[in-house]
Amino acid sequence: MGLNCILSELIMFLKRVLKLSKKVIDYVRPDVVAVELCKRRAAAMRAMNWKPEDDTLYNLFRRSMRAPGGLCMKFGMFFPSYRYSLLHAHGVFPGLEFKVAMEESSRVGATCFYIDQDIAVTLQQLSKVSPFYLFREAYHTRVRDEVECTRSSVHEIDSFREKLRPELFEVMVEDRDKFMFTNLRSFQGKIVAVVGMGHMDGIELLWKLAEEDGNSNVLLKSEIEISGYTLFSCSV
Repeated sequence: MGLNCILSELIMFLKRVLKLSKKVIDYVRPDVVAVELCKRRAAAMRAMNWKPEDDTLYNLFRRSMRAPGGLCMKFGMFFPSYRYSLLHAHGVFPGLEFKVAMEESSRVGATCFYIDQDIAVTLQQLSKVSPFYLFREAYHTRVRDEVECTRSSVHEIDSFREKLRPELFEVMVEDRDKFMFTNLRSFQGKIVAVVGMGHMDGIELLWKLAEEDGNSNVLLKSEIEISGYTLFSCSV
């Protein structure tokens, strides 16, 4: 699949996600909107004012060199950053649906919560992962862009990643699943959560286990999914 084709599909996908975020929040009128962000990432997103010079190779390299860990970790951060710079140049900004969710929460009078683990903690944990895993993950990132992003395909890819790179999967997915689920359980009232589809299996499994143990009075009420991201609502 060519780059232009991938970018075209991403642009259409982003428009659908943004529209869905607004539609669900407006329909549910929740008490809480929970987004897959931490306070640091949310602040950066609110202040986002992208300029072409932000994504020059020099600036991408300089930002990557500030990452914690050794040289492998720094280069492991550079390659995904370069991939995102290609998207930025064509008007595609991954994560923009979270910013829309934050804005919509204010519009409908809901409280917005950032439920993800602090990015600094995640990066610190990543710095302890084998450099071999980081390099392979950076190299194979492009493969995921060429696969149709559905719930089943994401599950298949994540199952493969878990077997191939368990240390990396634990840091990037499992630890954050637990963190976000714990936060979701603490809320009261109607909730709309906007999270990446890659986290849905883990969150739903934790939800199921909590209900079976009788430790959760929060029930998953409905799920609306679109390629790449899932929004779900729940209530006490």
